[in-house]
Amino acid sequence: MKKFLISIFCIFLFSTQAIAQKINVAFTIDNNYPIYTLLVINSILKNNTSNSDYTFYIVENNLSFLNKIKMKRYVEKRKQKIEFININTDKIDKGKWFYGFSKRITSIAMVRILLPEIMPANVDRVLYLDGDILVLKDLKELYNTDMEGKAFAMAPNISDYKSVKIFSIGKTYYNSGVILMDLNTCRKEKVTAKMLKFVNNNFKYFIYDKKGHKSFLYPDQDLINIVMKDNIKTLSKKWNAQYIYGCCIWKFDDSGIIHYIGPQKPWGFYNFSDEFIKAYFKYWDEASLRRYKMLYGIGGIKTYYISSVKFKIKRFKTELKDMKIIH
Repeated sequence: MKKFLISIFCIFLFSTQAIAQKINVAFTIDNNYPIYTLLVINSILKNNTSNSDYTFYIVENNLSFLNKIKMKRYVEKRKQKIEFININTDKIDKGKWFYGFSKRITSIAMVRILLPEIMPANVDRVLYLDGDILVLKDLKELYNTDMEGKAFAMAPNISDYKSVKIFSIGKTYYNSGVILMDLNTCRKEKVTAKMLKFVNNNFKYFIYDKKGHKSFLYPDQDLINIVMKDNIKTLSKKWNAQYIYGCCIWKFDDSGIIHYIGPQKPWGFYNFSDEFIKAYFKYWDEASLRRYKMLYGIGGIKTYYISSVKFKIKRFKTELKDMKIIH
């Protein structure tokens, strides 16, 4: 009887493991984001109540060997898989893209539009995530969303920004920090080729002109909203609860994913009393990455204030030119 019960238990255990959900998550990063990406991964695995099997695809632009080893060890120690995909961003930015003083949006961020083409052929669905987020719920529900034939699934943006007026977008303006992609549909409809074609035909709208003006405020986001406007399923805002300057579009307790948009990132040590910031640091302290906390915090503060000063100087000069005080 004892052997019989043990056999039944082993069969049950094997069956449970065999049907475990497989979830693919992709990030696009450079050498500035490995630790923040590991913090996102930590929050995903902390809330993996369904015991899903994760494969994390790190799409990178010359990520250092040390950073790769660091990320690989962290993920594999937690019994999950990690794959690195190196990409040359010249395919998108022609080696000319320049995003202004803050440099918050870089060419590697645009690589998300290449995911349908660069992901392994046997991967039919992937969840793209920005590195400035915190996951608070099991992602299984989000990952299994019925796409209803759409290529992308995204949540509405915090503001209804209308891109360049000469290009039309759909009824909803979406945020590109969380994108669930049906890769089979994407490949069938050649969505990457369509977006690259738009970039090539309208490159002047993505870069600064000689006067320092740029048409698209959020290049990757605007591009997706224009080209994919009829091919996006709307997600609940809880899966991209955008937080900025102490405000959030969704209640903390009901949030599945918190997205810290804007220049003030949580690792910049802002507003310690806020529950959204406290949650980020709580996860950080429990992530076996505490030794990086102060180092990255100092860097975040430095980057923010330098970019803020440069932006104010640029704006002041522009105002002076408009007043014709300087030429």
